[in-house]
Amino acid sequence: MPTITSMASSFRGRVSALGILLLVLGAMVLVGHQTVPPMDRDESRFAQASKQMLQTGDFVTIRFQDDLRAKKPAGIYWLQSASAGLFGDGDIAAYRLPSLLAMLLTVYGTYRIARSLYKPARALLAAAACGSALIVFAEAHLAKTDSVLMLLCLVQQFALMRIYQAWQNKRRLSYHAYLGIWVPMAAAVLVKGPIAPLLAVTTVASLCAWHRDVSWLRFLRIGRGVVILALITLPWAILVTLATDGAFLDIAVRGDFVAKVKSVQESHGAPVGAYAMLAVLLLWPASLLLPRAASQLPLLFSHVESRFLLAWILPFWLVIEFVPTKLPHYPLPVIPALAVLLVCAVDAPLPGATRGKFRPVIRRWIARMSEFAMLAAGGLLATLMIWAALTYGGVTAGRAFALSLLAAAMAGVAIWQGFMWHRKGGIRTLASVLAAGALFHFIVIAGLLPSLSRIHLSSALHTMIATSDQRPAAIAAAGFHEPSLVFHLGRDVLLVDGAEAALFLAEAPGGLAIVERGQMPAFTSMAEELGLSLLEPSQLEGFNMSKGKDVLIFLYRAATFDQNGTSG
Repeated sequence: MPTITSMASSFRGRVSALGILLLVLGAMVLVGHQTVPPMDRDESRFAQASKQMLQTGDFVTIRFQDDLRAKKPAGIYWLQSASAGLFGDGDIAAYRLPSLLAMLLTVYGTYRIARSLYKPARALLAAAACGSALIVFAEAHLAKTDSVLMLLCLVQQFALMRIYQAWQNKRRLSYHAYLGIWVPMAAAVLVKGPIAPLLAVTTVASLCAWHRDVSWLRFLRIGRGVVILALITLPWAILVTLATDGAFLDIAVRGDFVAKVKSVQESHGAPVGAYAMLAVLLLWPASLLLPRAASQLPLLFSHVESRFLLAWILPFWLVIEFVPTKLPHYPLPVIPALAVLLVCAVDAPLPGATRGKFRPVIRRWIARMSEFAMLAAGGLLATLMIWAALTYGGVTAGRAFALSLLAAAMAGVAIWQGFMWHRKGGIRTLASVLAAGALFHFIVIAGLLPSLSRIHLSSALHTMIATSDQRPAAIAAAGFHEPSLVFHLGRDVLLVDGAEAALFLAEAPGGLAIVERGQMPAFTSMAEELGLSLLEPSQLEGFNMSKGKDVLIFLYRAATFDQNGTSG
């Protein structure tokens, strides 16, 4: 029988291991926050709108420059502006902190959920699988809604799971347990609209269909929950409706949400099944567990907790597969549940048989080839990183190539350890796979990505302007209108066409015009018409990731004249 001392020691060990995991993940992401420039387009739009909210003191209406930004509710902008108010509004890292905190709390919440299924070591592995997943680790670096939404969905689903467990096990819960569903759901609505309610509906509906019983819904206190939802979300909705004469909600609902559901938006389309194919990369390195976890489905359906997790994952995944607009972060609300279920495969045998009847042998070979495909995903990612370094390295190509090789080495370690796990199984071997995968992500995001100088055009322009001998009195940009440029240069930068850029230089002494090659004919034609004398321009060449094309950018100033007619 274990003594009190041994139990206390075991508890401290679990807490310290989880703490170390959170500390390491947090440190990795914080480094990336400092090194990765503002990314286009969504991150820079969110950060700039949050900056303007902080600067103007208007915490109701969301604007990007002077335009209404009716893409998402105000919740994420409140979090980001609060962070920027504490740590400074000029650095993109300040706007990324809510995403990091949400990621760390999600990893902790994944551990808590996993403890309902596994012993501490496996629960810790589930937390590591969640934190080291490519999509989770990457989104923690961005000043967007998705990490925060993932956390709020996890809290909502955890409360829902406890109610479902209590009903299945005929246990009593606190009368106020329903608040754990509706309060985070309301917060999630203020962050990203109806995603969290959709997740709750798909989960509950699938469980009711499974049991053919809706009696347990009384524990959700749906009537009171809707009132709570309204009390938390309606005040801002009413205020923004009054402030914009109804334009904000009209654009947000019809122009954003409904448009994504009805048709492909902003060229982000893919066929049904795209997320199933992408899961191998989005979950890497934990995707190695997918084949054996899939073979455990009959067993998973027989347990209350794992049945709930499947109801959390499968219906929602099916919905987003059929939504025409597809983006890699859409599966994030179900990633924690998926990470917990994947751990069931740690010591599961490879399905099928090596000899005997035809069907078991075929199953064995399919499972084996599937695991090799999961391992090959690491090689694919490493190859893509080397290609990116060679293609987009620019003036920092040497550093980018060296980092890509280091990342490839980490991917190699993950593949090697994955092969060892394929042969022998074991928690420690799989932990080594996850650790190598996390290091791969860290090297790629915090090191390689900032070293791809050809894609960070706004940062390069900002540096050129900041280090020039003459600081411009005003700036206009023609053709290159990326949100990251606005974040770097401020809300007063004018986004114009080529002809307007020439007019700007004629009317703004000491002004600077940033002109992209495609706008040059209109710019030079208007400059000649105005008789504008231009100084020799600086140039910047690179690749616009948002538009997928090479660009050449010119920085023009108008020549000024002193009283004696000598050019200055």
